[in-house]
Amino acid sequence: METYLEYSAVVFGVLYVLLASRSVVWCWPMGIISSALYIYINFTHQLFQDAILQTYYVLAGFYGWWLWSKKENAEEKISINSFSWSQNLKLIFWGAVLVPVFGFVFAKFGNSLSYFDAAVTIFSFIATWMTTKKILENWLYWIIIDLVAAIMYIIKGLHATSALYLFFAVIAAYGYFEWRKKMNV
Repeated sequence: METYLEYSAVVFGVLYVLLASRSVVWCWPMGIISSALYIYINFTHQLFQDAILQTYYVLAGFYGWWLWSKKENAEEKISINSFSWSQNLKLIFWGAVLVPVFGFVFAKFGNSLSYFDAAVTIFSFIATWMTTKKILENWLYWIIIDLVAAIMYIIKGLHATSALYLFFAVIAAYGYFEWRKKMNV
């Protein structure tokens, strides 16, 4: 049963990232389903921070779906933007500050691979927020996050999920160039 759930979560995750890379609003329901399945999967594998992250993904999925669906006022419709180096450095700084704090705290609760999980979780919170706002650099964050997550999941024996995160890293590179082209149009 658990393998079936993991493969289902992977399929919906693939659909999410492919649609998101093309800036298609229907990515959000696919991500919501994938994340809902991963809440259970991560909890059963003692990746508690990632279970919390997946809960955030579900909530952010509804927010992103709503935000990207705005059509009634052309000025309200969200377009792709870019952050400055200083804006990105602030996000990276605060993420780097929070990772050891959350890694330490969740290690006390028996979180497996606590510091890996904290890094994936904290920076995924940041990158997801950037994705909902259509900030171009979200894809660069995702490339790194996805590679770290792939290592974490291979260590936990979740091979299909590890492969999914490697695929996510490739699609994140594609998404970056697609969004960059759309910005320059």
